[in-house]
Amino acid sequence: MSVLQSLQRRNSHPRLVEPGPDAGQLNDIFAAGLRAPDHQRLRPWHFVVVEGDRRAALGALFEESLLLRKPDASEAERTKALRAPLRAPVMIAGLLRYVEHPKVPRVEQAAAVACALYGMSLAANDLGFGGMWRTGPYAQDPLVISRLGGAPGDEVIGFLYLGTQEGAAKPLPDESIQDFVSPF
Repeated sequence: MSVLQSLQRRNSHPRLVEPGPDAGQLNDIFAAGLRAPDHQRLRPWHFVVVEGDRRAALGALFEESLLLRKPDASEAERTKALRAPLRAPVMIAGLLRYVEHPKVPRVEQAAAVACALYGMSLAANDLGFGGMWRTGPYAQDPLVISRLGGAPGDEVIGFLYLGTQEGAAKPLPDESIQDFVSPF
């Protein structure tokens, strides 16, 4: 498949199972992500790989985060938090580590991390894996960010779930380019 075809057929896959990418494949995925546009080569990103039994540990952290925000969370909400990282064999947290710079604002650095995550999702897809990008309240929670190795002011731009796609891909609608593009 050409790069153009890969971009035009990209799709999120919510049901991901074993196997996930192995260490060599993850290296290829990260190499693709590190080629993202990055003004002034600030490298404002840090990626945390969560796999194996560490997914359950992250689920416990998500539950702890939930209970701090909502002490009366229902059993269903707590279970959902615990199970969230188990939705795929590999999860990558993409953190923004903002670098103070007179020419490169925070929003541009966050976009660089987002581009890196997108590049990683395309690389994973090219290697035969499905992916799903998720955020939610855990991405903004200082406790979660800290336990992922982030510092104050860092944020999770996205959690990229990777694994083998289970079931058929969801249908992609045909988009009318004219609905989103106009001349100046």
